[in-house]
Amino acid sequence: MRESIKAPLVLTVISAAVCGMLAFANALTADKIAQTEQAALQESLTQAFGEAEYTALPQQYEGIHQVIRDTDGRLIFDVTSSGYEKDGQHLLIGLDAEGAVCGICVVSIADSPTQAAKVQEDAFLSQFLGRQKATDAYDAIAGATKSAQGIQNAVNLVLETYQTNKEAMTHG
Repeated sequence: MRESIKAPLVLTVISAAVCGMLAFANALTADKIAQTEQAALQESLTQAFGEAEYTALPQQYEGIHQVIRDTDGRLIFDVTSSGYEKDGQHLLIGLDAEGAVCGICVVSIADSPTQAAKVQEDAFLSQFLGRQKATDAYDAIAGATKSAQGIQNAVNLVLETYQTNKEAMTHG
């Protein structure tokens, strides 16, 4: 009986020690990771939408990480969508003061390099510029259908969220 308890007890002690070390490592790196993510977001905002003061709105919306207002009156939506990889597309989608798409920035994309390159081309992304309403119409890309659909879904989510919450976003 003693031998039958020894192996599970040793495994439990090892598992507890490993969990403790992981928790310790997380505590040491959590702030650094958050700072790095915030710096990457700020860099992407500046690259895609220019120099401005960016302020996150306090409201939370389903499917949207955050909504950011800039000093030019634009709203920038920080979203993640699913292309070929589930939740593999991190995007910033900007709306101008009239609620039209004014820019799309691909922060990161986990789809294959070939698919990712195709959906990041201006020729593909520019078709969404000026849109004010969600629609199923878009020019898909052969060989990157799921990746293209992910961006289309993200644009629709942003436009629908804006239309539903326009007052809170623009006057809040």
